[in-house]
Amino acid sequence: MTEIFSAQSILDAAKSAKKNLASAEQLAAARETLEWLKGTKALLERTMKEGGKLHEVTNLGEKDEGFKKFLFDTLNAGEIRIVIDGGRIRMEETSVPTVWRVLAGQQDFLVTAYVPDIVLEACRKNGTAEIVEPEEKPEGLFASPAIFSELRAALGNLDFSRFDPDEVPVAVELSRQPLSPADKTYIDKVLGEGPLEVQMLGFAKSTIRQTSVKGLWRSKILSKAGKVLLDEVVAAPIPPEVPSTEDELPEAVKKLSDLIEWVELDLSRGAIA
Repeated sequence: MTEIFSAQSILDAAKSAKKNLASAEQLAAARETLEWLKGTKALLERTMKEGGKLHEVTNLGEKDEGFKKFLFDTLNAGEIRIVIDGGRIRMEETSVPTVWRVLAGQQDFLVTAYVPDIVLEACRKNGTAEIVEPEEKPEGLFASPAIFSELRAALGNLDFSRFDPDEVPVAVELSRQPLSPADKTYIDKVLGEGPLEVQMLGFAKSTIRQTSVKGLWRSKILSKAGKVLLDEVVAAPIPPEVPSTEDELPEAVKKLSDLIEWVELDLSRGAIA
């Protein structure tokens, strides 16, 4: 049930606002954040209207800590995290689709893009061009030969020069295959692991990891209790769950509009919530 505003609640809110009166530095950070939010909103609105490539970089190394803290507190964290080369490069989508924070070594950026170019580069560069199996295969294999045959056919149709968000990738669901113990070990060994890992947080933990083969991804979904709900190999230039799409631009614009409204309200009160 929604609580009805009372004279006491309004008085308490006024006291809280007075207690939270912002310093000059906080107000400056809020104004700079407001400018950034408005600029990003305008960029996304132009992209919605004109289409084309979306990739705008804000170098946070050139910004003071007050602005960065206020901006990150305003944007909040999203559900997608990407780690490359064991953590040398880390990124996280914010709560606003298409807005990513990227840490590359000592460099700190905000990237407004469907997905940062550094991820696309890693997808195109990492891994062997084909599935390589040893000449001598272990005994006890059952389903793996057919699985690798299907994956090789899917690899032959991949186009790394573009990403089509409407294209449904080929996926082989290992958790439903009649795998022998030898199959499981053999598939893990042949596919191996690449340097890029995606973590997606939600009702369950989803991990998508590059294999050692360019264009093949190992996707696993675990319950909160650690039980494997899904284990599959996906053939795609980049996993379709990772990039934002044009369809998400209206949502991103709406979220930015809401954030702009709140920051403007804080500035009008002279108090930072």
